[in-house]
Amino acid sequence: MSKSLSTQPYKGVRDFYPDDMAVQQYIFSVWSHSAESFGYERYDASVLEPSELYRSKGAVNEELVNDQTYTFTDRGEREVTLRPEMTPSVARMVAGRRRELTFPIRWYSIPNLFRYERTQRGRLREHWQLNCDIFGAPGVAADVEIILLADSVFKNFGAENGEHYAIRVNHRGVLETLFRELGLAEETATAITRLADRKLKMPADTFSSELTSLAGDQTPALEQFFNAQSPADLPDLVAESPAYQNLVLFMDTLEADYNLKVVFDPTVVRGFDYYTGLVFEVFDLNEENNRALMGGGRYD
Repeated sequence: MSKSLSTQPYKGVRDFYPDDMAVQQYIFSVWSHSAESFGYERYDASVLEPSELYRSKGAVNEELVNDQTYTFTDRGEREVTLRPEMTPSVARMVAGRRRELTFPIRWYSIPNLFRYERTQRGRLREHWQLNCDIFGAPGVAADVEIILLADSVFKNFGAENGEHYAIRVNHRGVLETLFRELGLAEETATAITRLADRKLKMPADTFSSELTSLAGDQTPALEQFFNAQSPADLPDLVAESPAYQNLVLFMDTLEADYNLKVVFDPTVVRGFDYYTGLVFEVFDLNEENNRALMGGGRYD
């Protein structure tokens, strides 16, 4: 071997020696057991996708497509991308066989994904994640099921809700209703959504200042929304909307029927543009790792 050849892996990826592999396989086995206990079937797809899949409207956000993908032209002059996210792939697969499938379907996968971004603690350029999806279930029962599944994953690792983690929920439809009632332009609404996704990572006065610069005279209603502690604290403009009723029914069902406590958090909006309904994130309550560990939501 040449002395000039590095023994280190490419920046942002990891080698898995046997001890590391044993830990990874344990994690994967708990994920698989959790998903299959809810009746989910495993699928997979190639790590390579046509780049146009991620550029279609609503597939993912523009920042991911333009700045964070490994994209190249193959020898057949086709533009391809190492998958940065699994949802577009599974949506493509379901659409491809929609006439043959019996709905609702429950599928899961454990894909490895690639994003060209700045490496940091807990966030590398290659990672694996558990994906669970329900297709063809329009009612609130599907949203409840996904939260119960997420909760079971952590419980199967020995963690307890409220002690080790918190499930924070919001509803993109409620926020979209507020945007419409306030008459905000689509570009402004998108910018405010992006800002809300970063709210907990910036000082309160910085968030307020940036929100005012975007929303102008409509700022008070938006501040009321993003500072709400429960659905009851949200602006009256959204209280009669179907999305608001759906959110309340969802939270009430979890607590009354399953004794599962979730926390309303209006800053949980998720980064992708395809979400249309309930969104959630599971937060680590350890002060040394105060971050989201899992997230998802409804996309109709």
